[in-house]
Amino acid sequence: MRKHILALLPITLLGCAAHHPAAPAPTLVLVHGAHFNAAAWQPLQNELQKAGIHSQAVNLPGRGDDPTPGSATLDSSAAALCQSLADISGAIALVVHSQGGAIAHQALHLCPAVEVSDIVYISAVAPIDGAKPFALLNEADEQHYFSGITYQDGWMKITNPQAFAETFTADSAYYAQVISQAVDEPAATGDGQVNLPAAQLQNIRTSYIFAEQDKIISFASQQKIAASIQPDQQFTLPGGHLPMLSMPQQLSQTILTALRY
Repeated sequence: MRKHILALLPITLLGCAAHHPAAPAPTLVLVHGAHFNAAAWQPLQNELQKAGIHSQAVNLPGRGDDPTPGSATLDSSAAALCQSLADISGAIALVVHSQGGAIAHQALHLCPAVEVSDIVYISAVAPIDGAKPFALLNEADEQHYFSGITYQDGWMKITNPQAFAETFTADSAYYAQVISQAVDEPAATGDGQVNLPAAQLQNIRTSYIFAEQDKIISFASQQKIAASIQPDQQFTLPGGHLPMLSMPQQLSQTILTALRY
């Protein structure tokens, strides 16, 4: 029911705004996807800061010094995110990218007491009800991914940096930046299943930001993912898989619109 009446709320609440103080703004928590860490969010954080919005980016397991790839599972990553969220007082707005959507959903299942007001998905997977993280991707997505990646000893290793850059961003001007920031990915993180019930999203405002030129999670795959969760709001950017690097100003504006700042 909430999904159907949400569009009426701004009009209904206008008359109440003068009598009730606005709720405190949620804390923006940025959850990175595969092959990157918190540093990938820095260009976006700079833009958010210009708008007066503080954000914090989390580092997920498996990307520190000499990590053991088998220990960086979906569940351990979600538990680490839960620990980061538990340190925040008040409401939280999750901004999730790519595989970060699966980790965020599993975290909501593991720590349901955390107060999340919003989720903004950026070309992200959003598995629910026992689905695997990448179940809705198509064969072309997989082929593009493995053009730059090889599985080796528990790692998804970047073995062709040029092909990796060409598939992860649509703008050649950012190839060098993508290659310099990318890291090998623990294979275990993308495995497992996400146990978040669909009903648990009903009290969270959800927004999906599509990346039209994405080759890793194609536009067609993103549309299937969005249809599976029926987001309250949808937006589209004309870029590749990493808009936080290639178009941080436009992405910042879109996120702030989604969060109604």
